[in-house]
Amino acid sequence: MKTIEERGYVTKEGRTLFPTDTGDVVSSFLENNFAEYISDTFTAEMEDELDEIAEGKREYVKTLKDFYIPFQKDVKEKDKLAKATNMGEAPEDMKCPKCGASMIIKLARNGKFYSCSKYPDCDGARTLEGNELEGPKETGEMCPLCGEKKGKSGGGKLVIRQGKFGAFISCSRYPKCKFIKEDEEEKKKKLTGVQCPTCKKGEMMERRGRFGIFYSCSNYPDCKNAIKAKPTGNICDLCGSLMMEGTKTIPERCSNKMCKMHNPHKLGEDIKNNKK
Repeated sequence: MKTIEERGYVTKEGRTLFPTDTGDVVSSFLENNFAEYISDTFTAEMEDELDEIAEGKREYVKTLKDFYIPFQKDVKEKDKLAKATNMGEAPEDMKCPKCGASMIIKLARNGKFYSCSKYPDCDGARTLEGNELEGPKETGEMCPLCGEKKGKSGGGKLVIRQGKFGAFISCSRYPKCKFIKEDEEEKKKKLTGVQCPTCKKGEMMERRGRFGIFYSCSNYPDCKNAIKAKPTGNICDLCGSLMMEGTKTIPERCSNKMCKMHNPHKLGEDIKNNKK
């Protein structure tokens, strides 16, 4: 449950899970293309077969082959399918702002929007409120990351884009260049005051990604050090990595997944087992 929430397939309100737009698309895609594997019948039969393996009544190698060989074939056949972004037709009165053609509902990283049905011949788009979506606008500045290295002829330019959390400025050569210009005042608010242990130049700061809030070095992209939760400022006694906030039952844990202090509650169990 934690995985589908972190990946943005559902949102949790109280004790109830609600599917997001992305969750709806993924669910529909699985129902249309892998219905056999997500059916209740398949799950029940697989559980029976696993029970028979545990009881010594069935060979596990043959059971796995019987599943994986056709499954791998089905997955490979679906490689050529178009991306699952089409969510149906837009209302009839919603016309393309550029060519007047009908529109369809599409899902992008920033949510649903209306796209011209003639795309890619026409790139007209609207928000769900009906406002025209304009493409990136140039700021007149060269990208400080790749523009200075490649010069005006080959370097990127800074453009204003619309993202899920509002407008932001980035390089026109994205994704080849991932430079993002950050507002200095906003950046200061997100700094934690904890020095990055990798480059020892930047500070760990709050950022937001597709799976929610995380913390990474302010010296990105030169330093790509990142952790899942807010750093506490302490250093792990076992491996030297940053300690980060945990849960109510585990207030602090190591940010290094390979370290035993990442799951400190298990240390007691290990000590007990060793004594036995």
